[in-house]
Amino acid sequence: MIRTLLASAALAATACACAPAGTAAPDSGKASAELPAEATGFITSNLAEVDPAAAPGEVARDEAGRPFGYALLGQPLPHLTGTLADGTPYDSASIDKWTVIDVWGIWCGDCMRDAPYVAALVSAINQDPDLDFLSIHVPANANRLTPEELYGKYGSVPAYFAEKGYAYPTLLDTDTSIREAMRIAWTPSYLLVSPEGIVKGFRSDLSAAEGEPVKDFIKDIARVRGESKKASLDFPVFASGKAGRLESGLSFTLQAVSAAFPGKTIISTHADMPGGTVPVFEVRDETGTLLTLTPDWTLGRVERITTSSPWVAGPRGERVGQAHLADFPDIKPSDCTGGVPETVTSLVCSDPEDVRFLRVFGPGEPGAAPDLLTDMTYAYPAPREQVPTE
Repeated sequence: MIRTLLASAALAATACACAPAGTAAPDSGKASAELPAEATGFITSNLAEVDPAAAPGEVARDEAGRPFGYALLGQPLPHLTGTLADGTPYDSASIDKWTVIDVWGIWCGDCMRDAPYVAALVSAINQDPDLDFLSIHVPANANRLTPEELYGKYGSVPAYFAEKGYAYPTLLDTDTSIREAMRIAWTPSYLLVSPEGIVKGFRSDLSAAEGEPVKDFIKDIARVRGESKKASLDFPVFASGKAGRLESGLSFTLQAVSAAFPGKTIISTHADMPGGTVPVFEVRDETGTLLTLTPDWTLGRVERITTSSPWVAGPRGERVGQAHLADFPDIKPSDCTGGVPETVTSLVCSDPEDVRFLRVFGPGEPGAAPDLLTDMTYAYPAPREQVPTE
């Protein structure tokens, strides 16, 4: 039965370019000699530089027009709301597990060629309770919004699914607002989004890839999840107001710190702090220094823990070098130490929910206003008997 369904989906392919209509023709000269011949692989970092201010079509492409990068890779998924094909409302704030997002259109021939692979992909994802799937049906551009241009002979997404004999959650973009917010430069596009809402991976056509595209994609997803689990679960230091598993009374000794971070290398060194040089412990692994612990010598315990490593997640899933000040709408620059962004090189901002947790933002590029997350720090509270009462 499933083979019949997949075969019929493959036969539905139509000849149509799936880059946004109206964009410039692909310029294969933009792709350097170091890039693969085809942009069909799974990427976790852009193979070619993507200008965040560029239009969706202005990225390096292969000869078929597929992009070598995705503008939002490593950044938070934009907040998406709308209506699913079955009429139920959708809000991307509901994402709480690893999610594969398929951006496609019935009007798109490459998407129709991918249809049998998507059906198999959804079947595989449904076997994993910690993995979810979302389909987003988008227009080619803002000038092609009639039902005929969007859905062809089917007239609607539900009618398409009814003929194919399968269905999956599909968010409908009827005016390109979702496509534009997501900076989609090619359909089909597949995104891997973390439970924290960060775009961790991107790929284009499954049908154009070599090997076993669905199995290979599932393996790629597992690899990224494994790497993220290693980075996040091994170091839940900033996961809550209590700074993860480290208690406020942790002794500032090599033995105590080593016990708190089993399997990690603990280095005793010194760091320059306001007022002079102080001893610190650094928690390291093969990626480098993950955490720096500074002491409260009056109590002989850890007072402060800091990270500038992209491998350590903050309480909202943010990571150094990836998150921006704009990702925290409840944090006002005017409330941060340093003043307004236009006049300083860094901002130190307390978290509104826990003032002991600090985020430091610096310029993302020379001469720019401080916007990029560069450090995170948690200062442990004083023992209860030392906390002033009102």
